[in-house]
Amino acid sequence: MSDIRRLIKKLRSLEKEKLTVKDRLALTPMILGVFLVLLLLVFCVWYVKNERNISHYLPAENTVAYVKLENLNLPQKLQTYPGWSGEQVENGLRRFFDLDYKAAFSSWGDGKFGVAAVKDSYGKATPLLFIKVQSRRKALLFFQELALPGEQLKKDGTLLTPAYSYPAGQRFSFSFIGPYIFLAPTMENLAPVAETFLGKRKALSDDADYTKTAANLPRKNWMESFVNYKELDFRDPAVRQLTEPLKYVVNNFAFSARQTQSGFHINTLVNLAPGLLSLEENSKGNKFSYGLTDYVGSRGLALYLGGSDLAGEWKNTLESISNLNPAYGLILEGLFRAQVSRIFGDDVDLRNDIYPLLEGEYALTAGQSEKNGMDLRLIIGIENQEFILKKLDKLNRGFRMLAAKFSPRLRVVTLPDGTESRELVADSGRVEERDETYEGYKINCIEVAGTSYGLCYTATERLLILANHYTALKESVDLALKPEFVLSQDQPFRQTLGNLSKVSNEITFMNFQNALPLLIRSAYGPVLEPVLKPFEAATWVKHYFDDGVSAEGYLLVK
Repeated sequence: MSDIRRLIKKLRSLEKEKLTVKDRLALTPMILGVFLVLLLLVFCVWYVKNERNISHYLPAENTVAYVKLENLNLPQKLQTYPGWSGEQVENGLRRFFDLDYKAAFSSWGDGKFGVAAVKDSYGKATPLLFIKVQSRRKALLFFQELALPGEQLKKDGTLLTPAYSYPAGQRFSFSFIGPYIFLAPTMENLAPVAETFLGKRKALSDDADYTKTAANLPRKNWMESFVNYKELDFRDPAVRQLTEPLKYVVNNFAFSARQTQSGFHINTLVNLAPGLLSLEENSKGNKFSYGLTDYVGSRGLALYLGGSDLAGEWKNTLESISNLNPAYGLILEGLFRAQVSRIFGDDVDLRNDIYPLLEGEYALTAGQSEKNGMDLRLIIGIENQEFILKKLDKLNRGFRMLAAKFSPRLRVVTLPDGTESRELVADSGRVEERDETYEGYKINCIEVAGTSYGLCYTATERLLILANHYTALKESVDLALKPEFVLSQDQPFRQTLGNLSKVSNEITFMNFQNALPLLIRSAYGPVLEPVLKPFEAATWVKHYFDDGVSAEGYLLVK
């Protein structure tokens, strides 16, 4: 600025003097410097205007959700699978206005596009398609070619936000707003976005809850999405009854994804009302470090859930729900206590007999078993082996009675009038019990023959091991003594985890090769198989804060 002032002063002083060659040479660097400064200012204004996030153009009060992509380009390995090719993705987008997206992007769009759900004046959420424009002239010519022969586009809007519609040819309207073109079913649907751009409405980017969420996600993403939970409306009365109370505590949630050579780096954040979460440290002050992955087998493993203190996490969940409504926490714990009594008997107390077993780092796993179908295991780090075994023996006595109920047999009884009555009764003959020593450790096991239902347990000096069948328990004991083919050495797990933050409250890993055979059996199997088949594994970690939950994940492509 001082150079500019000196330049102006010099020019004024020369108004009455004749410029010499020396004066001209002295002024040249100053003029060039001022020109460069002005050019830089113009570029900054242009860049800010054109590179603004889409949230600057969407209204804060009416926006329900949006999803934005930088382009339609997917990793080359992913495109080789049916359903993930560029053509398939483009065909899926055609339900949001029947357009030739390739032609649009190649002629006048720069590839950035997305869909937003914005409520109209009647409170109905309507999809709006937005595409980044490189040339307004070419874009207008593109849409004019979609009109019927001889049909003229109807122009509306303002000088800054010109809008167009088709009298008969197409069932949508469009408007140029900032660097984007927005498409909507009617002109009325475009009004909230135009008014936001003109400053008549508060923009989503100026909303405090949105900015808090956006600030906790990466800036540069291949894909990003946002959902304003408070603006969601559900028609089903039963669903609405469950979701409406959450609007007092859930503000919004967001999702972002970045592409890498081997997969996708994912971040999510759930924005909650301050003070909702109870973040008390676990009773033993354990620091989570994925230590039990040295004792989790990788062969056949489909799912692994890990954390620092299972009992503490459950108590924090109850406390958080109680912060929402004190009655909710009491009801949930009451339901859980009833299930504990049903499984283990009335003599087992939730807080005195169950919670002490669940303190310390845990690893909950699920996988395939050739004999039993489903393989379930729970490994927990312990400090007092004798105390843990006493608690487990107490649970075992109650579980033995319940196991018989899961192996029913048909009983036929002849009534006094000669008719027959048929009923299902517990068949204790199908219950198999084991009480033996394996590798120096006492094993107790109750299994229901022909099913995957059972309770087997043992305790080493450092670990409590529970499984749903005898073979799984023996394998876990073997791994505890000699770790081979364990999760900590598994390449997909190491590769996905290596892309994430090293500090977290919880961790989840899924091996899709082993998980798909289990998922296919479910009702969602036909839908999940083509979507998940191209992926090898995924890992994500959670971080808890006073006002939100953040999750970071990595999705590995085969």
